[in-house]
Amino acid sequence: MMDTDKHWYVAYVKSCRERVVAASLGALGYQYYLPVQRVVRQWSDRRKIVERLVLPRMIFIRCAEKDRIRPLEEIDAFYRYITVSGPYTPAVVRDVEMETFIRMVEHGGRDVTMTGDVLAPGDNVRVVSGPLTGLECELISVKGRRCLAVRLGMLGTATMDLATDDVQKIEKK
Repeated sequence: MMDTDKHWYVAYVKSCRERVVAASLGALGYQYYLPVQRVVRQWSDRRKIVERLVLPRMIFIRCAEKDRIRPLEEIDAFYRYITVSGPYTPAVVRDVEMETFIRMVEHGGRDVTMTGDVLAPGDNVRVVSGPLTGLECELISVKGRRCLAVRLGMLGTATMDLATDDVQKIEKK
């Protein structure tokens, strides 16, 4: 059951301090999400699994409007919120978009990349195979590839490579 007075906000943090901010938010009792993926990196002599921040210098925080100022005051590395229409209106990511983004990062099995491009609406699809089965989202073309996309408001769009065989078009009613 979602708490209706709480919203997801996106905050900037100081460089290389994302994990410190996450720990501090947890200690203060805030719900947060730091998008980190384990990916395989290839060097000339070896392969290694490393943790990669999907959004360097950013963290998501879910709280009530009245509680969003406290981290700014108490956490040194917590820089500011992403805003819209001036400096005092924070950008909000809808719960359904956030849930889809978290699922992509944690269970997608492929690298999630971010694009700031405003994307034209495409076909709505449902994933029919793989770890994201049942997920409904938008299918788009980015640089000639087919991929899955989730809009995250003012932040942009999260994308992931996805074979067209893994999705099924949802017909409009």
